[in-house]
Amino acid sequence: MNKTSYLFCVCILSLLLAGCGPGQALVPTSTPIPTAAAPTPVPPTATPLPSGVTLYYDEVAQVELIAPGGTRVLIDVLNPSRLSSPPTEKDILLTTHTHDDHLYPGLEKTFPGQQLFVKAGEIQLPEVTLRGIPAAHSDGDPLLPEGGSDYIFIVDMGGLRIAHFGDIGQLALTEEQMKALGQVDVAITQFENSFSQMDLVNKKGFALMQQLQPRLILQTHSSLAAMRYAASLWPLLYSDQPYVALAADSLPQKTSLLLMGRLARSNIKKLPDAVPVDW
Repeated sequence: MNKTSYLFCVCILSLLLAGCGPGQALVPTSTPIPTAAAPTPVPPTATPLPSGVTLYYDEVAQVELIAPGGTRVLIDVLNPSRLSSPPTEKDILLTTHTHDDHLYPGLEKTFPGQQLFVKAGEIQLPEVTLRGIPAAHSDGDPLLPEGGSDYIFIVDMGGLRIAHFGDIGQLALTEEQMKALGQVDVAITQFENSFSQMDLVNKKGFALMQQLQPRLILQTHSSLAAMRYAASLWPLLYSDQPYVALAADSLPQKTSLLLMGRLARSNIKKLPDAVPVDW
């Protein structure tokens, strides 16, 4: 390095040091390039059925039901990114109660289609008939037409009757509830939840399903111990996919329990009696 270059470097270094005295920090002169967000995972898309119902389940209580013509019923949506596609004005949203593991904040305000938000009522479309009836999150809660602690939604589509029980915590179904429910093909319900005083000691979740006797049960809140007890009552089926294609002529005639998706994959090796299904 010659003398001129050396003096030039010294001058530049002196200027930099002068600008970084005590209490000062270097400020970037350009805007950092934002890091691209990771894509939100979505479940694989099922092939539409010519008849029957396509059912998506994503743990907790979020359920998506798709009729043969594409009409969708979305129940207790906690994570919209796990739906098969974004909601449209043709869809229906049902919310059984306002606990934060059963709803996505504000979705009911922006949802483009019809909905029943924590209330009883009826919605009829060409492919779907549904009815919401009052239930109790804990035994003894009042059964209110709106703003109650829990609601049962009865969905008739694709030749099937599907009932989502939210976080029902009753000791037994009432006569009025049983009359409204009729013969249920698929029941979506919980077996173990401390907020509903439901556990493996009182077994009231199992008692409700023994009273109802649906053809298929999809469990929501649960545990491995509850799954093992359920397997002592009913045949245990599983699918490692997040959706199944249900049809009236393919469902078991006697009550059976179905595990799906991530819940099935994480527990199936511990449940040796479970039988895979290819629906």
